[in-house]
Order: sequence, then C-alpha cells, then structure tokens
Amino acid sequence: MTTVVREPGTYRTRSGRLVHLRPTPEGLIVLEAEDERGGRAAGEDELTKLSDDPDWPDLGPRLADPTLFAD
Repeated sequence: MTTVVREPGTYRTRSGRLVHLRPTPEGLIVLEAEDERGGRAAGEDELTKLSDDPDWPDLGPRLADPTLFAD
C-alpha cells in the first residue's frame, strides 16, 4: 500500500471537486471536500494542487471600499 503525503492547500480532483487540506493544531492534515456528493467517484484519489492556501478561493462577501464614501 502506498500513501501519498499531501501538503496543506487547495486541490482539484479529476471529477472537478475542490478539496481543501487544512492543518490541525495536533499536526494532522484534514481533508474537506467542497461538494459533498457522497461516495467516491473514479479518479478521486488523483489531486491537482491549485493553491498553497487551504481557503482558496476565498468567496466571502465583498465589502465596499471604505474610502469611496468618505468626504
């Protein structure tokens, strides 16, 4: 059995699902799939790294520029 060690970051599977690998305080890596379809599709074990940031893409709400409304 071969184990592939992954680094924290954001990855994409062959099926297009985004997967985030985040470090824990205990030193472990937690895998969080962005789309929970249930089960594993063919090729889910093949990951392509997109970013070193495990929260990429950060799709939080965009706030208006605070200087835009300043007088």
